Amino acid sequence: MAVHKGKDGEVKLVTTGGSVAAISELKAWSLEESIDTMDVTPMGVGVKTFLTGNKSWTGSVELNYDAASAVHQDIVIGADIDIEFYPTGGSAQKFTGSGFVTSHSRAGSMGDLVSSSISIQGDGALTVVFS
Repeated sequence: MAVHKGKDGEVKLVTTGGSVAAISELKAWSLEESIDTMDVTPMGVGVKTFLTGNKSWTGSVELNYDAASAVHQDIVIGADIDIEFYPTGGSAQKFTGSGFVTSHSRAGSMGDLVSSSISIQGDGALTVVFS
């Protein structure tokens, strides 16, 4: 069984149409795919049955805040982006798609770094690429 260390992951992002660049100061990322379901159970049947509907995906990234980074500056609410998630740091597999930034929060506390948290709504298909 192949296992992967979370510390080796990487996320690349750019506003749509530019060149994709690695996000500096990455601390964590997550990616979720889902599919709608439709209950098609007729009345009088004791067990539910379903059909699948449309797929969707969302993503998030957690960063150390870096106001000087050009990639961080691209991460603004409503921005159209192209994004790539690499579980193993830009190697064998990536998840890639287009979407838009739905939230961007910043937080700081005494004794810790200022952090940044970004949420992305996928717009269209998420593609899995095996190199």
